[in-house]
Amino acid sequence: MDSAPNILSDIKKGNQDAFKEFFDDFYPILCSFANKYLKNEEKSKDTAQEALIKFWEKREDFNDITGAKSFLYVVVKNNCINILKKSKHNVDLSVLKKLESESFFKKNLIDKETFRIVRNAVNNLPQRQKEIVELSLKGLKNPEIATQLKISPHTVHTAKKNAYKKLKETLKDNYYLILFI
Repeated sequence: MDSAPNILSDIKKGNQDAFKEFFDDFYPILCSFANKYLKNEEKSKDTAQEALIKFWEKREDFNDITGAKSFLYVVVKNNCINILKKSKHNVDLSVLKKLESESFFKKNLIDKETFRIVRNAVNNLPQRQKEIVELSLKGLKNPEIATQLKISPHTVHTAKKNAYKKLKETLKDNYYLILFI
């Protein structure tokens, strides 16, 4: 999502295509964020979707992407805590206290935002470089990637080197996030 100010402006005007793009970018991250609290994939999906619906309903209140993201993460966190408090399974009070803590929230938020930023950077690579980086992130070695993609190991090495160079340049302004992980 490169044009954050424009997409937010379009969403404020009721542009459903812009909201779909925003939704597609944030929904998986919010699901993962919620799952850190709930440890239940279905409830996490519901919670993320509810937060995005609330965002749509309040879309005119947001002037910048930072405010929109903060709203989404706080809504998801609060909904998760409420679900845990109302759950029929007794939640250990010390666990609940930890989940309600600002430090847990911040760590979880930084993890998910970092993942989203890196994922977007990888998605913006040329297709072959993107494939190679994704396979590399799954733990495959260059010869295995070469075999899977039916290219030479040297081509994999060169493409990976070029991809990492582009990623380094793209992510240079976000290096501080990695320090927190």
